[in-house]
Amino acid sequence: MKIISTGAMLLLAVLVHGQQVPPAAGRVLGKVYSSADGLPLPGASIAFDHRRSATADDSGHYAMELPPGACTVVARFIGYAERTLEVEIPAGGQLRLDIALQPSTSQLDMVVVSASKFEQRVGEVTQSLSVLPAALIRERGTTNLADALDQVPGVVVVDEDPQIRAGSGFSYGAGSRVMLLADGMPILSGDIGRPNWSFLPIEDVEQVEVIKGASSVLYGSAALSGVINVRSGWPGNAPKTKAVVFGGVYDAPGQADAKWWDASPPITTGASFLHGQRFKQFDLVVAGNALGDQGFIGPERIAPDSLAQDPYRTGTGGYDHRVRFTFAARWRNAKAKGLNYGLNGNVMKSRSTSVFLWDNLHEGLYRPMPNTTTNTMGTQYYLDPFVHFTGPQGTRHSLNGRYYVQQFDNSGNQSNSNEMLYGEYQVQRKLDLFGPTTFTLGLVGQRVASHAALYSGNPMASGENTATNAAAFLQVDKKLLARLMVSAGVRYERFRVNELEQAEPVVRAGATYQAWEGTFLRASYGQGFRFPTIGERYITTSVGSLHIYPNPGLQPETSVNMELGVKQGFVLGGVTGYVDMVAFQQDFDRYVEFTFGQWGTVRTPANLLGFGFKSINTGGARITGTEFELAGKGKWGAVELQVLMGYTHTLPISTTPNEAYAQTVSTTGAVQNVSYMSTSSNTGGDILKFRVQDLFRADLGLNWKRFSPGVGVRYNSHVRNIDQAFIQIEQMGQLGEIGVEQWMAEHTTGDWITDLRIGFAITGQLKASFLVYNVGNVVYAIRPMAIEAPRTFRLQLALAI
Repeated sequence: MKIISTGAMLLLAVLVHGQQVPPAAGRVLGKVYSSADGLPLPGASIAFDHRRSATADDSGHYAMELPPGACTVVARFIGYAERTLEVEIPAGGQLRLDIALQPSTSQLDMVVVSASKFEQRVGEVTQSLSVLPAALIRERGTTNLADALDQVPGVVVVDEDPQIRAGSGFSYGAGSRVMLLADGMPILSGDIGRPNWSFLPIEDVEQVEVIKGASSVLYGSAALSGVINVRSGWPGNAPKTKAVVFGGVYDAPGQADAKWWDASPPITTGASFLHGQRFKQFDLVVAGNALGDQGFIGPERIAPDSLAQDPYRTGTGGYDHRVRFTFAARWRNAKAKGLNYGLNGNVMKSRSTSVFLWDNLHEGLYRPMPNTTTNTMGTQYYLDPFVHFTGPQGTRHSLNGRYYVQQFDNSGNQSNSNEMLYGEYQVQRKLDLFGPTTFTLGLVGQRVASHAALYSGNPMASGENTATNAAAFLQVDKKLLARLMVSAGVRYERFRVNELEQAEPVVRAGATYQAWEGTFLRASYGQGFRFPTIGERYITTSVGSLHIYPNPGLQPETSVNMELGVKQGFVLGGVTGYVDMVAFQQDFDRYVEFTFGQWGTVRTPANLLGFGFKSINTGGARITGTEFELAGKGKWGAVELQVLMGYTHTLPISTTPNEAYAQTVSTTGAVQNVSYMSTSSNTGGDILKFRVQDLFRADLGLNWKRFSPGVGVRYNSHVRNIDQAFIQIEQMGQLGEIGVEQWMAEHTTGDWITDLRIGFAITGQLKASFLVYNVGNVVYAIRPMAIEAPRTFRLQLALAI
């Protein structure tokens, strides 16, 4: 009985213990804010014992229910030093925990979003990425983003087309291999994939991020060689107002006989403004820009009275006149925490010219060859509705749309218009799974309708074309063991242009390892896929005696990009920065080149020989190279400084130089094979055509008391190889006295270009600047037969409130 009684008591004790209610959970809530100014830090991550995490809402607040007891809290926000706290969670109670984070002064903590579509420190990015800060864009008096990109290591803009590490050649503005984004949304033209630099709103740029290497997983087809993302900002608690007015004049060219004007040189004038303000839950930004540029390219060498018959010509040369207005509106919902929605927009009217070839190497160097100038009247606008929601657990949902319209009334029967409808849904989840982990899933859809006789080279001989694509992507970014960041992603995309359809998956992977304090080693691998644009396949037009032919059978091109790099942070006195060194290789298949040859099969009086350009799949290509970059900012004694510099060397070669990738028919009826060897002016080393192999970029800006001097230096090596047909038809007299053979023979090294600037703060809000571009008045061309600007003087007055 004693045994039974004892057993019963033990069983009762176990049952009673099993029915005991566990201790009530505690609640932690608070606010994450900046210790510098007290402003909230929306999006800050708060991790609890590396198992659960919360994300601060738009006002910096967070809340989380946790088991009672000791807990380690880690708060993180990009651009701020991480903070760790030990707290005790009360059972059934509430703990108020406000966390102040201190801004980081290290350049390695600079915030970027383009590499993985979420904010991360530049030191943890697994790809090569350069950041062009807003201060540099502003101090250089930039009115066109292409001019500012000239200071980014590894980047050069050739005929409005960006080259990143020699990934592209000359394409007449068609089919960019670099995706251009405005706040993460594509802004390349829908029909031909052409950048329009003047349409980019740069009045409120926070920074420009340049990804180098294939980025098709996150950004799709056009990101074969990289991405340029222009990021703007929203107003804070204090309103902001900016205004700029400027005037400038072009100096006489460094080659005396090339001066085409008399006593009055061409001038350029412009103005811009921006105002941003927060009205309780409503954020509003409005901005505008106006430019009048008479241009440094003079009129054709024709009788002066004939100019009056050209209704587009309002100046004496290759002019650019435009007016642009931009707005951004956002409502931050007070009832649904983390929800905001709004509408952004941009509209521009413009009149401009584009020049294809210079006339000759003497008095015609700064004049166009007759009939090679295109005059354009343009109207462009886009509207971007968006809805964003960040949940209490840190899951972010983004729905972004863009309706983008372009209408261009061009001379020479080259008018065209297109409408693009773009939409993207993205969900992003941040977890603390034994280290920060981010999952990004996205769905993308795009449809383009093009209307242009310019693109009537399709099988139906119609100027009506459509292009659609749909894609889904997934990327995972994971931090392991506190020092290793890994990233992997996949994308599947389906394209359709008229009746032609194709789909392709691409993958990428990368890793960054923090070997020592401030030392990051990285490796990345990425696939790229680019589907030809409507324009590349179906364009049919002429520029002077040169014709551009369609290629409806043009195939997509693919690439594989690999790189190894090291990024080393440094501190010198009050200056922090980093040095980045990288070796890279990119292999292409079915490489598309804009190739000059005897493509015409139907000869007309205007084109008896059938010469012209055509987009062709040219086989394989490989680009290898190395790059060095240095970026830094801070104080050296009483002087504030900011520096960005770098050197890039590339070896872009054809890997199939003897492969016959097309055929032409000569004037005698003979069929001729077309290959790299037969179309190149210089086959030494199998170097690809129209490539700038060596680039040096440097910009140093200083601030001392009221003065802010600066200097920018860049070096572009000369193009070594062009289409052999240019030289052949010049020898036949079909290009007049263009002088391309002489130019190539005399320009075999490179050009050094220097810009100087000096600013003076008249008051704390008003600043006057004097800028000189191309101080040495160097006569140079990046792409042979297209001259660059001579020395230019500019006076600028800027207001910032």
